[in-house]
Amino acid sequence: MGSFNNTQISIIGLGNLGINIGHLLLSNNNNLSITGFDLVKDQSKLAKDSKSITKEANSYAECLDDTNLIILAVPTSSTYEIFESIKDIISEDTHIIDFSSNKRAVSSWANEMIPNNEIIGLYPFVKSDTLLGINWGVVNYLNSKSKIIDICKLLIKDANGFGINIDINEHDSYVGLVEAMPFLLSSLLIKLSHNSSSWKEVFRYFDDNFNSFSSPTDIDPIKSFSSISTNNDMISQWIKLYISELMNLEKYLESNSEKEVADFVNAAWEDKLMIKNNIDPNMSSSSDIIPSAQENMLSLFIGSKAAGFFTKSKNIDKDKYGFEKRI
Repeated sequence: MGSFNNTQISIIGLGNLGINIGHLLLSNNNNLSITGFDLVKDQSKLAKDSKSITKEANSYAECLDDTNLIILAVPTSSTYEIFESIKDIISEDTHIIDFSSNKRAVSSWANEMIPNNEIIGLYPFVKSDTLLGINWGVVNYLNSKSKIIDICKLLIKDANGFGINIDINEHDSYVGLVEAMPFLLSSLLIKLSHNSSSWKEVFRYFDDNFNSFSSPTDIDPIKSFSSISTNNDMISQWIKLYISELMNLEKYLESNSEKEVADFVNAAWEDKLMIKNNIDPNMSSSSDIIPSAQENMLSLFIGSKAAGFFTKSKNIDKDKYGFEKRI
């Protein structure tokens, strides 16, 4: 049995996230009614056909009818328009869960326009296209009180998830790094390529690595613009740090500092492996937890523990940059 039996919920925003939330709730609860609204009518129809909502609404105001809980799954900038539309008609007993990217802006707008409504921010750390069994970032707003916090816990429980309390500034900094920066960097890569004199000749030959790196630009432009325009200060700080790292790399290249370039490549490879394998970066030494290429090959035949023993029991022949010699 779920936590929202005999409840009336409205979901505004029926993209991938909104549809998945609706489907999750309807699958786990009895006699649950979910009204859904999206500015794109085809999305509302898709949500209804996929049993993610039970009723289609035609406006923001219609989502307020007999609703106990509103779930916002829209770009951050759209939230302002929603608050303006409902501020004079929303009941103080209606609670709100916000899934937008940038929480500080929404917290401020809610406190300004709907100060008597409890609202809280959620951020699902989705890794494999499912809301089940994941970590959920819980972000308190200026209007967050005990009732909406309890409702938030129930939603996470329905998803068999784990809630993590996150400071609102830390959340927006994180989102700036993982959502906005990949889009900005890949956009600049495409711009550099497009401005190149050889663009007309080479664009059709871009390989999978280039296409993979530039994939963040496939995101809906409205979502990308919203994520950037409502989080300027955090993104600006990340850009400054990125420029600093680029300038260091530029110095290594201009001075032909092969050791520094080798260290840079090694560090990037190790850091990526730690992220990929969910290894705590605070552990003492990456050399003890990240397998070498030789260990990876041996482990296919004799197991990872034995491979580690054999490779560490003899000296590895390395070149002057610290890379294992392959020839």
